[in-house]
Formats: sequence, structure tokens, C-alpha cells
Amino acid sequence: MNINTSYTAGASNNQNRLDSKGQSAIKSTNEVMTESDRRMKILDEKYQKINEQNKRFKDPHGHIFNKYRNPYSPYFRSDLTKTERESAYKMEISWANTGKGGYYSFNDATFRNEKRYDPTLESVEKKIFNRQKVNEQLQDLFSKNGITIPENTNLTFTIDPNHFKLVVGGSKDESLVKQIEDLLNTTNNTRELFFHIMKSRNEDSTQFTPDSLAKFHLVNQIKTVTGYNLKDLSIVNGQFVTDKGTNIFDIYKEELLKNPYTAENARIAASHYGAQLLDLAKNGFDSIPDLVLSIGYQNDSLYDIGQKVNYGVSK
Repeated sequence: MNINTSYTAGASNNQNRLDSKGQSAIKSTNEVMTESDRRMKILDEKYQKINEQNKRFKDPHGHIFNKYRNPYSPYFRSDLTKTERESAYKMEISWANTGKGGYYSFNDATFRNEKRYDPTLESVEKKIFNRQKVNEQLQDLFSKNGITIPENTNLTFTIDPNHFKLVVGGSKDESLVKQIEDLLNTTNNTRELFFHIMKSRNEDSTQFTPDSLAKFHLVNQIKTVTGYNLKDLSIVNGQFVTDKGTNIFDIYKEELLKNPYTAENARIAASHYGAQLLDLAKNGFDSIPDLVLSIGYQNDSLYDIGQKVNYGVSK
């Protein structure tokens, strides 16, 4: 496996209630040491040392070439397979060029005697791990706030992406529904749950379309950089404008340069999102459906909707 190593999320304006630490109780991403992480750490430690050794030679790049591609060199690594030599060559060249890791090959000789690792399984492992963690966080949140959901009650949490407002469906108990909505629509809980749904999706998910996903990223990007929500802006002469009549794209370009972007990165971002912004303003905000997402909740576990693979506890 070869790996070359963002998700930008807008801050929620819903700050009415905090948990005991003033932070969101739900976290869409939870730290877990995966097999890829373990292997990359091993490779970083190995090739950092080798890079220091290579630097002792007058021509480090030439020395690396001799080790792995010149069979007539006394430094040639005949003890490695062709695949292992190619992997080592690319990683050492990467270190020589950048002074750090970033390119990894799990075909390295270090893992020769280990069971072959299928990196496609890691995505599933991460999704299962995060689902377990978010389930625990929800259970803890409900417990601390005295909310008891009857066994086998099949709830649906549906979230509007523009203001990250959650609506509960599936129960006629209005008191229970209001309790859950009031609790989850605080701090960043609903926002984090929204991104958890996004990170749990599979390719066959019926909840996502390319257009709605692109619209969400655009709205989220503008909100993150400028603080303005496109949903709340007027469209005048084919432009999204603030209540003061300022073109939001002008504000976006100015704010980009205040953030830790290089001028080139700012230009690329402005070009990419500017074209989408122009199209959305031309056709109207509602010309593309919002990325409204739902997830089920039953017997202390979330479960995915609209896709074959489900990461719920009983699935």
C-alpha cells in the first residue's frame, strides 16, 4: 500500500448550553491507533535513521540509486526482493527530498514476515470504532440528563446542514422528543453527529448526491472563512450579498489571505469555490437540494440509513 499524506468544518452558532467542560459531548472522530498508523510509525523511525546515514555521502541521491537500482554497486541490496528495493528506494528519495516522511509503502522488507495487510479493511475498522464511541457518548449524555428511551423505540435523527438543527422522528412521545432535541441542539453536538454520518457513509448511500455534497462543502467553506451562511443571504444581480450589500465573494477572498494560506492556495480556493458560488447564485440557493442527513437510533445504538453496510451494534 502506498500512501501520500481536509476536512473543513464550520463552527456552530448554537452555543446555548455546554457540557461540564464547555465542549461538545459528541465527537465525530475519535483517536484510534490503526494498523496503518502502526506501520507508518515504524517506517518513519526506520527511514529517519537511514536518511541521516544517507546524508553522510557526498551524493545522497546517487547513493540511494546505487543501493536499489545499480546491481554493480558494492552498496546494492541484493538481500531484498525487487518489490522491496523499489519500495525502499521511493521512501528514501522522499526523505532525501523533504527531510521527513509522507510516502509509505507497506511492501517494505520490515513487514516481510507479517501477515499481508489489507488496507481497505481499515476504513471499516475506523467506522466501527467511531460508531462505538459515539454510541457511548450519546448514552452518557442521555444518562446525565435523565433521558430514558424505551427499549425497541426506533428513532430517527434528521439534521439540516445549514444550521445543524436536529429533528427527532419515530416517537409520539412529544415530551421525549423535545428533551432529546433540546439536548442535542446544543454546543456542537448536532454538528458532530452530522459529520459522524458523513464519515460513516458508503459509496452506495442514497443520502448523498454529488451536487448536494458539493453544495454542502461550498456553504461550509464560506461559513468557515467568512462567518456568513449562504442560506441567510440575499441574491442580488446574480451575487450573494450581505445585509450591507457587500458581495460575499469579495469578503471570502479578503478573509482567505488573513488565514494561513499561501497566495497560491488562496487563489486556487477562490477559483474553485468562486465558480460554484456563481452558479448557485445564478440558479438560486434551493436549485440544488440541501444535504439533509438522517441516522437511526434504537436500543442505545445508532444505525445507518440508506446504505447496505450498517455500523450499528446489532448489524
